[in-house]
Amino acid sequence: MNPTSPQPVEPRKTSPRLQFREARQRRQNLAFSVIASIMVALSLLSLLVFTGILPTPFFNEFSQGKDEAKAGEVPCFPEDSKPASLDGIHATVLNATGRPGLANSIAQSLEEQGVTIDATGNYEGQFYGTVKLTAGRSQVVAAYTLARAFTDSTVRYAPSDPASVTIILGERFTDLPSSEEVAALLSNTDPLKQVENCKLIPAEDETEQPGEEETSPSETGTEQATEPEPSE
Repeated sequence: MNPTSPQPVEPRKTSPRLQFREARQRRQNLAFSVIASIMVALSLLSLLVFTGILPTPFFNEFSQGKDEAKAGEVPCFPEDSKPASLDGIHATVLNATGRPGLANSIAQSLEEQGVTIDATGNYEGQFYGTVKLTAGRSQVVAAYTLARAFTDSTVRYAPSDPASVTIILGERFTDLPSSEEVAALLSNTDPLKQVENCKLIPAEDETEQPGEEETSPSETGTEQATEPEPSE
Protein backbone atom coordinates (compact mmCIF):
# COMPACT_ATOMS: atom_id res chain seq x y z
CA MET A 1 0.00 0.00 0.00
CA ASN A 2 1.50 3.26 -1.12
CA PRO A 3 1.60 6.02 1.51
CA THR A 4 -0.48 9.03 0.81
CA SER A 5 1.67 11.98 -0.14
CA PRO A 6 1.04 15.09 1.96
CA GLN A 7 -1.09 17.75 0.50
CA PRO A 8 0.72 21.02 -0.18
CA VAL A 9 -0.12 23.74 2.34
CA GLU A 10 -1.41 26.83 0.75
CA PRO A 11 -0.11 30.12 2.18
CA ARG A 12 -2.52 31.88 4.52
CA LYS A 13 -4.36 34.59 2.83
CA THR A 14 -4.64 37.78 4.86
CA SER A 15 -6.77 40.72 4.13
CA PRO A 16 -5.38 44.25 4.18
CA ARG A 17 -7.32 44.88 7.41
CA LEU A 18 -5.70 41.88 9.13
CA GLN A 19 -2.27 42.96 7.94
CA PHE A 20 -2.85 46.40 9.41
CA ARG A 21 -3.90 44.95 12.77
CA GLU A 22 -0.85 42.67 12.92
CA ALA A 23 1.49 45.55 12.12
CA ARG A 24 -0.17 47.67 14.81
CA GLN A 25 0.18 44.83 17.33
CA ARG A 26 3.91 44.56 16.57
CA ARG A 27 4.35 48.29 17.11
CA GLN A 28 2.47 48.12 20.42
CA ASN A 29 4.58 45.19 21.62
CA LEU A 30 7.74 47.10 20.77
CA ALA A 31 6.51 50.22 22.57
CA PHE A 32 5.55 48.24 25.68
CA SER A 33 8.96 46.53 25.68
CA VAL A 34 10.76 49.87 25.53
CA ILE A 35 8.59 51.34 28.30
CA ALA A 36 9.17 48.29 30.52
CA SER A 37 12.93 48.52 29.99
CA ILE A 38 12.94 52.21 30.92
CA MET A 39 10.90 51.53 34.08
CA VAL A 40 13.27 48.77 35.16
CA ALA A 41 16.27 51.08 34.59
CA LEU A 42 14.64 53.91 36.57
CA SER A 43 13.73 51.54 39.40
CA LEU A 44 17.32 50.32 39.59
CA LEU A 45 18.63 53.90 39.54
CA SER A 46 16.21 54.91 42.32
CA LEU A 47 17.32 51.96 44.44
CA LEU A 48 21.00 52.91 44.03
CA VAL A 49 20.27 56.53 44.98
CA PHE A 50 18.07 55.54 47.94
CA THR A 51 20.72 53.22 49.36
CA GLY A 52 23.43 55.86 48.90
CA ILE A 53 25.49 53.76 46.48
CA LEU A 54 25.07 56.31 43.71
CA PRO A 55 25.86 59.93 44.69
CA THR A 56 23.55 62.64 43.44
CA PRO A 57 25.35 65.99 43.54
CA PHE A 58 22.61 67.55 41.43
CA PHE A 59 20.15 67.08 44.31
CA ASN A 60 22.35 68.59 47.04
CA GLU A 61 20.96 72.08 46.58
CA PHE A 62 17.56 70.82 47.71
CA SER A 63 18.88 69.22 50.92
CA GLN A 64 19.19 72.61 52.60
CA GLY A 65 15.98 73.99 51.24
CA LYS A 66 15.43 77.40 49.72
CA ASP A 67 13.78 78.98 52.76
CA GLU A 68 15.76 80.95 55.29
CA ALA A 69 15.75 79.76 58.88
CA LYS A 70 13.36 81.46 61.26
CA ALA A 71 13.69 81.66 65.02
CA GLY A 72 13.55 78.18 66.55
CA GLU A 73 14.37 76.35 63.30
CA VAL A 74 17.49 74.32 62.49
CA PRO A 75 20.02 76.48 60.60
CA CYS A 76 22.60 75.30 58.07
CA PHE A 77 26.20 76.38 58.36
CA PRO A 78 28.28 77.31 55.29
CA GLU A 79 29.43 74.27 53.34
CA ASP A 80 32.78 72.72 54.34
CA SER A 81 32.90 74.76 57.54
CA LYS A 82 35.54 73.69 60.01
CA PRO A 83 34.96 73.84 63.78
CA ALA A 84 35.34 77.25 65.37
CA SER A 85 38.28 77.99 67.62
CA LEU A 86 37.23 77.26 71.19
CA ASP A 87 39.02 80.29 72.64
CA GLY A 88 36.86 82.50 70.43
CA ILE A 89 33.51 81.08 71.54
CA HIS A 90 31.34 82.84 74.14
CA ALA A 91 28.57 80.80 75.75
CA THR A 92 25.80 81.07 78.32
CA VAL A 93 24.74 77.86 80.08
CA LEU A 94 21.16 77.54 81.37
CA ASN A 95 19.74 74.77 83.55
CA ALA A 96 16.21 73.57 82.69
CA THR A 97 16.38 70.61 85.09
CA GLY A 98 15.64 70.33 88.78
CA ARG A 99 19.28 69.59 89.62
CA PRO A 100 20.95 72.61 91.24
CA GLY A 101 24.48 73.50 90.17
CA LEU A 102 24.29 71.64 86.84
CA ALA A 103 24.86 74.72 84.67
CA ASN A 104 27.87 75.76 86.75
CA SER A 105 29.36 72.28 86.44
CA ILE A 106 28.99 72.16 82.66
CA ALA A 107 30.26 75.73 82.33
CA GLN A 108 33.39 74.80 84.26
CA SER A 109 34.01 71.81 81.98
CA LEU A 110 33.69 74.01 78.89
CA GLU A 111 35.93 76.67 80.40
CA GLU A 112 38.63 74.05 80.82
CA GLN A 113 38.53 73.58 77.03
CA GLY A 114 38.98 77.29 76.37
CA VAL A 115 35.35 78.42 75.98
CA THR A 116 34.50 81.81 77.52
CA ILE A 117 31.43 81.54 79.76
CA ASP A 118 29.45 84.76 79.85
CA ALA A 119 26.85 83.61 82.38
CA THR A 120 25.09 80.64 83.95
CA GLY A 121 21.58 80.43 85.32
CA ASN A 122 18.25 78.68 85.42
CA TYR A 123 16.08 78.44 82.31
CA GLU A 124 12.69 80.11 82.67
CA GLY A 125 10.19 77.64 81.30
CA GLN A 126 10.50 73.95 80.54
CA PHE A 127 12.66 71.98 78.15
CA TYR A 128 12.15 68.21 78.16
CA GLY A 129 14.79 67.44 75.54
CA THR A 130 18.48 66.77 76.13
CA VAL A 131 20.51 69.82 75.05
CA LYS A 132 19.52 72.74 72.84
CA LEU A 133 22.06 75.27 71.59
CA THR A 134 20.71 78.54 70.20
CA ALA A 135 22.74 81.02 68.16
CA GLY A 136 22.49 83.95 65.77
CA ARG A 137 23.85 83.80 62.22
CA SER A 138 27.44 84.66 63.18
CA GLN A 139 27.53 82.00 65.90
CA VAL A 140 25.97 79.04 64.07
CA VAL A 141 29.34 77.40 63.38
CA ALA A 142 30.30 77.92 67.04
CA ALA A 143 27.04 76.28 68.15
CA TYR A 144 27.63 73.23 65.97
CA THR A 145 31.21 73.10 67.27
CA LEU A 146 30.04 72.90 70.89
CA ALA A 147 27.19 70.53 70.02
CA ARG A 148 29.73 67.77 69.35
CA ALA A 149 30.34 67.50 73.10
CA PHE A 150 26.68 66.78 73.87
CA THR A 151 24.83 63.60 72.95
CA ASP A 152 21.43 64.11 71.23
CA SER A 153 21.89 67.86 71.05
CA THR A 154 20.12 70.16 68.60
CA VAL A 155 21.04 73.59 67.25
CA ARG A 156 18.38 76.23 66.70
CA TYR A 157 18.53 79.66 65.12
CA ALA A 158 17.95 82.55 67.53
CA PRO A 159 18.24 86.14 66.27
CA SER A 160 18.37 87.30 69.91
CA ASP A 161 21.80 85.66 70.37
CA PRO A 162 23.99 87.71 68.00
CA ALA A 163 27.36 87.29 69.73
CA SER A 164 27.20 84.15 71.86
CA VAL A 165 25.86 80.61 72.05
CA THR A 166 23.18 79.73 74.60
CA ILE A 167 23.29 76.15 75.88
CA ILE A 168 20.06 74.88 77.47
CA LEU A 169 20.34 71.68 79.50
CA GLY A 170 17.04 69.77 79.36
CA GLU A 171 15.38 67.20 81.59
CA ARG A 172 16.89 64.29 79.62
CA PHE A 173 20.44 65.55 79.99
CA THR A 174 22.61 63.42 82.23
CA ASP A 175 26.18 64.70 82.06
CA LEU A 176 29.08 65.42 79.78
CA PRO A 177 31.52 62.64 78.91
CA SER A 178 34.86 62.58 80.72
CA SER A 179 37.21 65.55 80.37
CA GLU A 180 39.42 63.50 78.05
CA GLU A 181 36.48 62.61 75.79
CA VAL A 182 35.22 66.19 75.71
CA ALA A 183 38.69 67.42 74.81
CA ALA A 184 38.90 64.86 72.00
CA LEU A 185 35.45 65.76 70.66
CA LEU A 186 36.02 69.50 70.70
CA SER A 187 39.58 69.38 69.36
CA ASN A 188 38.54 67.44 66.25
CA THR A 189 39.31 69.62 63.23
CA ASP A 190 37.35 67.61 60.65
CA PRO A 191 34.73 69.63 58.72
CA LEU A 192 31.37 69.79 60.46
CA LYS A 193 28.62 67.48 59.22
CA GLN A 194 25.58 69.25 57.81
CA VAL A 195 22.24 68.41 59.41
CA GLU A 196 19.44 67.14 57.17
CA ASN A 197 16.47 69.42 56.50
CA CYS A 198 18.28 72.48 57.83
CA LYS A 199 17.50 75.94 56.45
CA LEU A 200 19.76 78.65 55.12
CA ILE A 201 21.12 81.25 57.50
CA PRO A 202 19.47 84.64 56.91
CA ALA A 203 21.64 87.37 55.43
CA GLU A 204 21.38 89.23 58.73
CA ASP A 205 19.72 88.67 62.07
CA GLU A 206 16.29 90.17 62.51
CA THR A 207 14.84 91.32 65.78
CA GLU A 208 12.90 88.44 67.25
CA GLN A 209 9.22 89.15 67.71
CA PRO A 210 7.25 87.83 70.69
CA GLY A 211 5.96 84.35 69.99
CA GLU A 212 8.13 83.99 66.91
CA GLU A 213 10.28 81.12 68.14
CA GLU A 214 8.83 77.72 67.29
CA THR A 215 8.98 74.86 69.77
CA SER A 216 8.45 71.17 69.35
CA PRO A 217 6.00 69.17 71.49
CA SER A 218 8.92 68.22 73.73
CA GLU A 219 10.05 71.77 74.53
CA THR A 220 8.22 74.75 75.91
CA GLY A 221 9.33 78.11 77.19
CA THR A 222 11.45 80.58 75.24
CA GLU A 223 12.81 83.05 77.78
CA GLN A 224 16.19 82.85 79.42
CA ALA A 225 16.99 83.14 83.08
CA THR A 226 17.92 86.47 84.57
CA GLU A 227 19.03 85.13 87.96
CA PRO A 228 22.24 83.12 88.49
CA GLU A 229 21.94 79.43 89.16
CA PRO A 230 22.40 78.49 92.83
CA SER A 231 25.35 76.25 93.63
CA GLU A 232 24.87 72.81 95.04
